[in-house]
Amino acid sequence: MINVEIVRDSLGKIASFTVENHGQTLVCAAVSMLVLNTINSIEKLTDDDFTCEINNRQSATFSLTNPESRSSGIEILIDAMFIGLSCAKAEHPDEIEITEVNHGNHD
Repeated sequence: MINVEIVRDSLGKIASFTVENHGQTLVCAAVSMLVLNTINSIEKLTDDDFTCEINNRQSATFSLTNPESRSSGIEILIDAMFIGLSCAKAEHPDEIEITEVNHGNHD
């Protein structure tokens, strides 16, 4: 099962996410492509600072360095990724688990 953790800041906006347990199925490939495309797009299309760690294509962790000063572009990209992940979960509920965590003050 693919596990996705979405961390939202005090404004309810996504400040970080982690995707783990990618397997070899078509759904895993689709999730991997969606997540990697989002991260690559953020890097190429925005000036936002972030940290990202990808481990052997088994997990990806992304975090905005300064969520309070995020651009509108990054919000669109991350929200689009979340919509894609939510749609994939709706179609394949046994293969994707999405957990949302709300933090009053996320680092």
